[in-house]
Amino acid sequence: MRRISRTILIVACLAAGLSGQVASTRPDALPVLPRVDITVLAENMVGNPSVLGEWGLAFLIETGKHRVLFDTGSGQTLFGNVQALGVDLSKIDAIVISHSHSDHTGGLEKTLETCGPVDFFIHPDAFATRYWKEGATVSAEAMPVSRDQLRSRVRSLHETKKPAAVGGEMMVTGEIPRVTEYEDTGVGGFVFLDREMKTPDSILDDQAVFFRVPEGVVIILGCAHAGVVNTIKYVSQLAGEQKIYAVMGGSHLLSASADRLQKTVEVFRQFDLQKIMLCHCTGINAYVEFAKAFPGRCRWPGAGSKVHFGGK
Repeated sequence: MRRISRTILIVACLAAGLSGQVASTRPDALPVLPRVDITVLAENMVGNPSVLGEWGLAFLIETGKHRVLFDTGSGQTLFGNVQALGVDLSKIDAIVISHSHSDHTGGLEKTLETCGPVDFFIHPDAFATRYWKEGATVSAEAMPVSRDQLRSRVRSLHETKKPAAVGGEMMVTGEIPRVTEYEDTGVGGFVFLDREMKTPDSILDDQAVFFRVPEGVVIILGCAHAGVVNTIKYVSQLAGEQKIYAVMGGSHLLSASADRLQKTVEVFRQFDLQKIMLCHCTGINAYVEFAKAFPGRCRWPGAGSKVHFGGK
């Protein structure tokens, strides 16, 4: 009987420990991290002459305690850039995938071959096959690694429809509510969930990461297919903050209307954004509008760039 009781206690403790990896940190109780360093491993433009650019995105987020890889780019430049920058992917603790598109997951398979056991965060819809329309051509696109393959290759697989803690220091948003009338995915009419192109893809797997530093809350985006404003509003609600200090990553405003851009600027003002580091699929025209509206606050972080939040 005593052995059975001990077994039950051990199982309960293990279950509590595993669940704690995801839910032990409330979004509104995130710790203030003294310093966070982000290295841009893959991006369209180049911010360092020793690396190459590609249409894709990958960030290494380092807190001093954990190293989190956010997306893996298209897979064309990640590993050359990593070598040039002296980054060791074998030492990462977790991988977060913002969404399944190939410019964010192209380097995933090789990354999994390189890194050790990691905690892996991904929305379940990311495993669906998408169909891309380019002219008269329709091509299928799927994650380079299946759900079953991931389960056997990572330390723990977290399918994040809801917010989840990453290392107890940052949060992944999970699915982001679509509340604005003027935002769309940025790829409407091009991506579908069926080959017959009858079901447009809402890209519900789109998610972001956020954390807290002394200056305030920082949001890291993949493509913001849910809408950058929707994302900011959701993070504000989760974190219990009326102001957002910084936003960094892709915002898929390439084909945004002047009205959408103006409304986005107004929301950035409302949340008193101090650092606007939008890149990748943001588009030059959108970036210029932000730079005009927020002089001195904008930066395009190209591949090889290093961004620091918190202590000097």
